[in-house]
Amino acid sequence: MTDRDDLSPVPPFGLTGRRLRLWLTVLGLALVLAYLWRSIFIPIGPGQLGVRWSRFGGGTVDAVYGEGYPAIWPWDRMALYDTRLQDLSGALPVLTRDGLSVTLTVTARFAPQRAALVQLHQAIGPHYRDVAVWPDVVAAVRQVVRQFKSQDLQVVGEAGLAEQIDGAARAAVERHWVTLDRVLVTGIALPPTLAGAIEDKLAEEQKLLTMAFTLKRAELDGEKRKIKAAAIHAFETLSGISILKWRGLEVTEKLAASPNAKVVVMGSGDAALPLLLNGDK
Repeated sequence: MTDRDDLSPVPPFGLTGRRLRLWLTVLGLALVLAYLWRSIFIPIGPGQLGVRWSRFGGGTVDAVYGEGYPAIWPWDRMALYDTRLQDLSGALPVLTRDGLSVTLTVTARFAPQRAALVQLHQAIGPHYRDVAVWPDVVAAVRQVVRQFKSQDLQVVGEAGLAEQIDGAARAAVERHWVTLDRVLVTGIALPPTLAGAIEDKLAEEQKLLTMAFTLKRAELDGEKRKIKAAAIHAFETLSGISILKWRGLEVTEKLAASPNAKVVVMGSGDAALPLLLNGDK
């Protein structure tokens, strides 16, 4: 028999009831913290900024959070914005002034304004790329292209169109607290029938240029022959010797000076030419 007949159970690990409740409380808080970890500690990566919305603090907080792991209340929300240079691209079917459909491949490069990130978040939100930037660029593309006829687009060129679209879109995009870096046009696709007609026209223009060059060259050759004929006529008039006889005498003189055996027969009369007979054959 022990000193006490009614023995209470001994807590495990030597913990009293008070200590056990304390450990259970700590464990419960740890589990809650682990469950809410992603809602309390918000990772903000390189090139990102965060805007906090406070549920019980008046809505959007007028402060911007930089890179790191800022802690917020689990019932608040943090919106992340990539402030680095970004781009959007797409193939846009648009109508020209003469009503034909052409397709332009357009790329817009932009970045949100860091100093106005709170205003951007309140007015538009994280989907500003699709809500504000790209629609403004598309509107500028349509505004510029409908000023041209379809066959004039290739004359203006991709760089010329990009410059005009950039100018038309810049003010509209920057009204939404976004800086437009540049608009690029990387392709102009005309309707197949129009593209074929333009190629045929260019080929015909090339043929005409070639023909004009040929005619000009023939004209220059004719002028050259006229000048040469005038020079021969002047020579024969001044010397009294026909050019044919003069050339024959020059050839005979050169052949006579060669070491090979030959027989030169001189013709009679003013128009006769010397005749060379090769003695080796």
